[in-house]
Amino acid sequence: HHVAAQKFKEAAQQVFRASSPRLSDALEIAGDVCQASGFFQDAIADFKQSLSHNLEIGNIASAARVAAKLALLLEHQGEEADARRFYSQALELYEAAHDFSQHCMLASNLAGIEKRAGNFPSCEKHYLQALETAVRLHGEVHPEVALVCNNLAVAYTEAGDWVRAENLHMRALGIREQVFGAMNPDVAQSLANLAVVYHASSNFEKARGYYEAALKTYLAFKKPDAPELHSLQANLEKLKAIT
Repeated sequence: HHVAAQKFKEAAQQVFRASSPRLSDALEIAGDVCQASGFFQDAIADFKQSLSHNLEIGNIASAARVAAKLALLLEHQGEEADARRFYSQALELYEAAHDFSQHCMLASNLAGIEKRAGNFPSCEKHYLQALETAVRLHGEVHPEVALVCNNLAVAYTEAGDWVRAENLHMRALGIREQVFGAMNPDVAQSLANLAVVYHASSNFEKARGYYEAALKTYLAFKKPDAPELHSLQANLEKLKAIT
């Protein structure tokens, strides 16, 4: 597949004019094939060529798509500094193309990179942008809105902002219960995250209740040795030791 992709790319470069959008498409397809075959560095090179060509010919919508692919692949490869740059570029290009369908995912991923880098103000900014877009696209009650609320709340928890963390986790929990019903893994995640907030803020009685509710909900969907259950049980044991 990798050899075929390279031959396909070489043929496209010979056949298509330098100004043809088909050349950009061919380079992107070659990148897709290389990525699927596990040749990640070749895929990165092909995507970069496709992005550059799309920008040269003013094909903004395709440039946005390829920049997003580049960012996702670079993050997967652990190259977070480069991933940050291409996530930012993809967001700008999608905005220029008046397409916000990928904004929430891209802004959330960028926020995650900033959080891991210890850049909390930038992390918060991108999550808030993602949340604003998700609400604008889907309304207040939607799984994507709940997911962004959850992720931002986790960031607030790590920053020690218990009030904002609790409010956002409660918002996520309410959405998830309304959309999925009470017995759902996403509901269990929100319950567990609230337990962590209460545990960290020394509200031990509430923490115990939410840990137990999360465990009960997870047990309906997970095997007893699932990592989520192990983590919850460990936290509950620590809580019992304190109290």
